[in-house]
Amino acid sequence: MKYARSLRIALVFVLLISVFSGISCASEKGVEVKILVLSMFEVGDNTGDFAGEFQQWYEKYFDGVKTFKITGNPFPLYINAHGVAGTVTGMGKARAATTLTAILSDPRFDFSNTFFMVSGCAGGPPSRTTLGSVVLCDAVVDYELGHSWKESDGINGESTFLAMNSMKDMGYIKLNSDLNRRAAELVTGVELQDSSKAAFYRLLYMEDQARSKPSVQRGVSVTGDSYWHGKGSSRTADDVCSAYGTGPYMVTQMEDSAFAGVLKAFGKLDRMFIVRDVVNFDQPHPDQTVKESLSTSSGGFSIGMTNGFRVGSTIVDNIVSDWESWK
Repeated sequence: MKYARSLRIALVFVLLISVFSGISCASEKGVEVKILVLSMFEVGDNTGDFAGEFQQWYEKYFDGVKTFKITGNPFPLYINAHGVAGTVTGMGKARAATTLTAILSDPRFDFSNTFFMVSGCAGGPPSRTTLGSVVLCDAVVDYELGHSWKESDGINGESTFLAMNSMKDMGYIKLNSDLNRRAAELVTGVELQDSSKAAFYRLLYMEDQARSKPSVQRGVSVTGDSYWHGKGSSRTADDVCSAYGTGPYMVTQMEDSAFAGVLKAFGKLDRMFIVRDVVNFDQPHPDQTVKESLSTSSGGFSIGMTNGFRVGSTIVDNIVSDWESWK
């Protein structure tokens, strides 16, 4: 009898340890994040003035919610009650990689089932896209990671870029095609904004695609730390894509390869969306110089910010409302 009683006490003790251990493990997971939105910059304040990449996200999802200071990120991380998180990361590959790594390394948050959305502006070639269009990117290519040289130093007509075998895993990163296909289906009916100013500016280009109305597209995103511009640089971007055996690029920006590289290292690449809105053509029209093109106001910025948000938020809202299916 004494043995049986001792055995029951021991079993109860083991059970209590298991229960409290489970509670401890659950609490250690931290705040569950369903989707993390990454924007690169804001023009002024997060609300009430001219909107950059983050303002519309802040006004719908984060105004008044709890904020977290992240070591390694100069901007706060916002998380609302529905598990939607967002932050401004800073521009360029180094800042993008540093910020996302810092967030993923913070033990206060549970990223076990998190989706990651890059939401920001981009340039695009007039032969393939137009002002105000939104591109869901299914692959990223690094414009600078490899061997390159000036045309004057090479053989006329040949590519000025050579991919390096030791860097191919970061030079070209393919995203989850099924995930992006599902996202594209979700946003088919999203109404995109346009403006008379942007419509007039498009007519200065000869390409039919440049003159078209905004639409949702899919394609390759090229990342470059330099804000390059012009037909020659555009040809180089195509050469880089060709070196990796991927299709011609649709948008160019300064962060996507860095974000994708970090998510790949953390084993989360297959849960990544890239939503890039086209706010400028990446080369001048026939009557412009490169510098004139860079400094002009085309009317594409505001409609791009709105359209990128409309497309991105449609995906976010569907993920949150149908979480059991998505996670």
